[in-house]
Amino acid sequence: MEAKIITKNTDELLDALKTAQEKQDYESVAKYYLQIGKDYKKKGMTAKALYYLNRFDNLVGGIDSLYDKFAKKDHQACEWIEELEEAHMPYEKTIREQVLKKAEDLTTLQKLQWLLLTMSRFCRLFTYTSLLPEFEAFGGLDQIVSYFTDGLYGELGEDAKEDIEEEILDFDDGTEEVFESLLMSDYTKKVELPDQESFVPADLESGDGTFFFGAAVHALSQFIFDEAEEDDIQMEFAACGLLTDYYYRTSDTDAADEPKIKEETARIFSDYEFVKGNPDAASFRNRIAQYKKIMLV
Repeated sequence: MEAKIITKNTDELLDALKTAQEKQDYESVAKYYLQIGKDYKKKGMTAKALYYLNRFDNLVGGIDSLYDKFAKKDHQACEWIEELEEAHMPYEKTIREQVLKKAEDLTTLQKLQWLLLTMSRFCRLFTYTSLLPEFEAFGGLDQIVSYFTDGLYGELGEDAKEDIEEEILDFDDGTEEVFESLLMSDYTKKVELPDQESFVPADLESGDGTFFFGAAVHALSQFIFDEAEEDDIQMEFAACGLLTDYYYRTSDTDAADEPKIKEETARIFSDYEFVKGNPDAASFRNRIAQYKKIMLV
């Protein structure tokens, strides 16, 4: 017989969700995501509602047995998501649309520079994340960003190109394997951060962030290794450093009012102006070096 959720208070549901996550009881996790999303929807807390409804949709969509069980409810959740987003566009999607508009007047090189600047700001967070079991591949991002930087300015040594391409491919395969696994829903995998709420890998999924991260790695690789050029570079990753899911999960403050989100928003559009000015290699490397030290959340 299917277990029923009998708690009604949102705080109780959140506590029950935490317990289910720790037990990796994904059926119960899905139920709680949906119920909490519904509760926040009723309360008019759109951002919170969207966070939990999207977590429900992502989870059941990634596990066949859960999708078979929750297919009708997932359809309903997707309708609610569409309805809520039409009424109140999430902050990260608003910024993403602005990025796409601005990118229209950039060259291929400038677009890739913009993506790489965002990617460089993930280095410190990925270094912390790489300390988790099964997330070791994330520790390679710092070096991968350096390779891409060299490649954009034609400074990759020809003799080392083959080995570097293989290293980038291994990094891409390693991170993609994690992104497509249940590790992304395992809330026992906590990245402890100084003086703030811990980060969990699921927070990387903000606005399809893991998909756009992989797309950015692919586009940069194609460019520097002289492969077929991307017809349509997906620029959404330039806005993925906002990591809004972390704040939707840990805070009740509106995303647009979070100090670190304000800082990241400013960096996104500062980077646009920077690459539009065709920076030389020294200026670009300096900006990358500064960004590698940033903790995004």
